[in-house]
Amino acid sequence: MADLFKRSGWSYAGQVPAPATDNRAATVVQHVQRLIQVGALPPGAPLPSEGQLSATLGISRGMVREGYRMLAATGAVTLRNGRAPRVAALNADPIAAMFRHVLDTRQVSAPDVLEFRRATELQAAPLAALRRSDAQAAALLAAAAAMQDTPDLLPQDLAFHELLADSSGNPLFSVIAQTFRVLTERSIRQGQHHYTDPFHRTAYAEAHLEIARSIQQRDPTHAQQAMQRHYEQAELATLL
Repeated sequence: MADLFKRSGWSYAGQVPAPATDNRAATVVQHVQRLIQVGALPPGAPLPSEGQLSATLGISRGMVREGYRMLAATGAVTLRNGRAPRVAALNADPIAAMFRHVLDTRQVSAPDVLEFRRATELQAAPLAALRRSDAQAAALLAAAAAMQDTPDLLPQDLAFHELLADSSGNPLFSVIAQTFRVLTERSIRQGQHHYTDPFHRTAYAEAHLEIARSIQQRDPTHAQQAMQRHYEQAELATLL
């Protein structure tokens, strides 16, 4: 049996040995990372061609290609068929993939998601009240009002919170909102059945309208207080 495990590449303990990272591919990663760090490759800039970097570093094009794949896996580089690899702009995809994994493996719960969202949105709401544009304020009001007219709150709810993050003026809040979209969707659905009747659906919409009105009126204190009340309501729904 031990011989069988050895021939198949498995250890007798049932663990897969970690493959050794090729130092040549790691050299590509380090070289590109340095270029990004010193500003030689800003977001959106194309990376050197495989031929250029192969000649510069004295390694094969295959190793350059592997290094670019490693960078893409971290979200630092975008790879598309038929196009040159480019330095990635700020995006939520790598973090979102990790959070989908922890959700699928039940390492986080709906209350965990709500606690994290509360912490971020209690900061985002007052910032939105100070920094929002007129168009953003109008969009927030429209998304909150739409919750009163539909039995499915989810699309408007997700839109509202992503608009709120964008209105904060801090791109990291927008990334967090996008990152947690899957987690947020599942946590909202878990408590959504408490808002199927018109009374509770109206109360839910009113909570969002209060936040939106505070942001429209540029009242950061009331915006934060309204957000706090909204999360108290939402957390109660997940526990019932």
